[in-house]
Amino acid sequence: MASKFKALIFDLGGVLLDWDPQSVTAVTSTQLQTSIIKESLDQAQKSLTVNVRLARIAQELKKSDLNLQLYVMSNISREHFEIVQTLDLPWSMFSSAFTSGNVGMRKPDLCFFKHAIDKIGFHPSQVVMVDDQAENLCAAQSLGIHGLLVDETSVDIVGQKLRNLFQSSIPRVEAYMKANARNHNCVVEGHSITLKDNFAQLLIWELTGDANIIYFKWPSGKLHPAQNSGNGNGNMEASVKANVKNGLWNYFYEDPVLTTQEFPADADTTSTAYLSLPQSYLSGVADVHLILDKMAFNMSPDGIMQTYFCDDRPRTAPETADWVVQCLKNRACLYGNRVYSTPETFLYFTARLYLECGEGTLKKRLETIKEALLKRINAPTNPLALALRISACKLVGLDPLVYQQDLEKLMSLQEEDGGFPAGHFCCFGRTGARIGNRGLTTALAIKIIRRDS
Repeated sequence: MASKFKALIFDLGGVLLDWDPQSVTAVTSTQLQTSIIKESLDQAQKSLTVNVRLARIAQELKKSDLNLQLYVMSNISREHFEIVQTLDLPWSMFSSAFTSGNVGMRKPDLCFFKHAIDKIGFHPSQVVMVDDQAENLCAAQSLGIHGLLVDETSVDIVGQKLRNLFQSSIPRVEAYMKANARNHNCVVEGHSITLKDNFAQLLIWELTGDANIIYFKWPSGKLHPAQNSGNGNGNMEASVKANVKNGLWNYFYEDPVLTTQEFPADADTTSTAYLSLPQSYLSGVADVHLILDKMAFNMSPDGIMQTYFCDDRPRTAPETADWVVQCLKNRACLYGNRVYSTPETFLYFTARLYLECGEGTLKKRLETIKEALLKRINAPTNPLALALRISACKLVGLDPLVYQQDLEKLMSLQEEDGGFPAGHFCCFGRTGARIGNRGLTTALAIKIIRRDS
């Protein structure tokens, strides 16, 4: 997805250049003498140093897109600008510098910004301005320029935003997923542990189509073939046929953590596996119809399909059609549930059901998914839930303009390494500790980006 922005304007003082206020003599109201003011200005100029982090980011952006035009715009006199140009800033990367001393205008006057836009030659909506003064950005944004406010504590955040505005997301996402292949572990909020699971891995595989970046264990306990060195495609079929036990999948890849030592197979991971596995894999595992029969018989007295395949964990999952419809109609998913930490998790899987059930009666009954999603648009949430929400909107065919702000928010969250934050989408039923996965958020994001490309 190519950036719509063609030009980037940097302020100097407080942005590309830093200065040390401790080295400058303070001027009081009783000392407004030309000589004292000049001395203070000279001290400020001498204390100026290059903001190396932002300068490197500017160079990186220019290197990644040689057509990107970089500019300087500053309230600075001719004399002081000549001094500033002796600093070790890579001035050659800038197409031009707009200084108040040369043009006779200053920020935040609108005429100064109009002058710069006229010289640059791009529409204001194609220009980004980085400044350390809110009043300057207010003036710039009033003309349609995209503004970023920077201070000494937000340089890294501004750098992340600049990369997301100017650099293509897809190559960075793909690089992140490959660099962390078979290491896309879950994280548990509030705990310094990582968690290996089958559930997120299966979802990542389905979203990316890449079996080499994930890990999981079959119901038999056998590892996914991609994890076994020397296990080529020729052995794939034989390996798959050895993976049948009872066909029921467990959430955990390793020993359970933060729960009981013995953890039963569950309907969520099992159904996700049979939806996510490529057809070539399904031919060698348990008959899907037998698995569906097991799930259908695993009902609560209310006729609701239960989450776990055991008698001592009577937890229900909203997988029975009538109940799903009622949950949508009555907004029962508003606060998530025992094992799903956000309403977006329920809405995402319901959107998948909506997509899969053809044009029959059930699909008509599930039309309320659109209304439920519309009520969640722009609602504050975590990155993974946001990605699930946008994905659900796309699955049910909502107008992209409806969730445009959510999409822009998600895209702004891409981090320096190319991945997206973990967020959370499920939780431990007993403790409520929430579980997220950077790989899953990133896999959802890349699917969204590719659909928009």
